[in-house]
Amino acid sequence: MDRRQKRGTLISWDQQYRIGFIMPEGGTEALRIKGINLYPYTHAPQVGDILVYRMWKDSFTDMKVLVAEVDLGNPIKLISPFASDTSSYANEPLSWRIKLSIVACIAVFASILYVVMSSYQFAPENTNKPPEGLFPAGSEYYVGKRDLSDVVFSCDSRRQCLQMTSCQEATYFVQHCPGFEKLVGEMQCEKLWCK
Repeated sequence: MDRRQKRGTLISWDQQYRIGFIMPEGGTEALRIKGINLYPYTHAPQVGDILVYRMWKDSFTDMKVLVAEVDLGNPIKLISPFASDTSSYANEPLSWRIKLSIVACIAVFASILYVVMSSYQFAPENTNKPPEGLFPAGSEYYVGKRDLSDVVFSCDSRRQCLQMTSCQEATYFVQHCPGFEKLVGEMQCEKLWCK
């Protein structure tokens, strides 16, 4: 037995208020015990029960708490009331109520997500033109764009999309000129110049 654990006898017990007194072995002063700190809970305390007890002191509140267990011949392990003992719950399986609650929560969340996604309306395509100077001067997005439908294009020494001056020219170079770089970063050249 742990040296910090002591033995005593239950000399008084009030079942209504669940408070009793322990007389330590060889002691003269009785110790008060609350029912919440008397184990096992399945055993109804009786005057004359032999108890194994231990005193804990909370370092924050300077409060002393007495924890005791009725000696029924089983191994006694007194746990501090100030320490969270979660290890005893780690190996316990989840009850069917908890499992059912988890499944119900997942089903409700999935239903809400489905309703929100199915009723979501995508915004119409933005038809506003960007401010002048944001795109190259010949771009379809450019505010002061020119009509170049009558111009005839031909391949020349230019090889990059940013060297183009209009949507029509960029489209012609992409389709007809070998060695022309069709990408600006990851963007297609036509997307930069054309709508």
